[in-house]
Amino acid sequence: MAKAAAALAERFGISRSQAYRYVRKAQAAGKEVPVPDPKIPFTIKLSQDLIQKLRRYAGSTGKSLSEIVTQALEAFLHGIHGRG
Repeated sequence: MAKAAAALAERFGISRSQAYRYVRKAQAAGKEVPVPDPKIPFTIKLSQDLIQKLRRYAGSTGKSLSEIVTQALEAFLHGIHGRG
């Protein structure tokens, strides 16, 4: 498992602890699991009201703020590129 985790960490640029989690998940599932793109911190400024709304939504859905913002940005960018 150590060699697999080390190879995964090197190939995808993720931490060894994250690589171990993927290896364990793949072993439990009995198949390969996708490794998502690495995440990096990105700071933006939002209004206090919007942040409160995001936090309420996150609390009610169980999603992280990063997950919500990622989904919203992907939908927005898909809409722009989908129009032609």
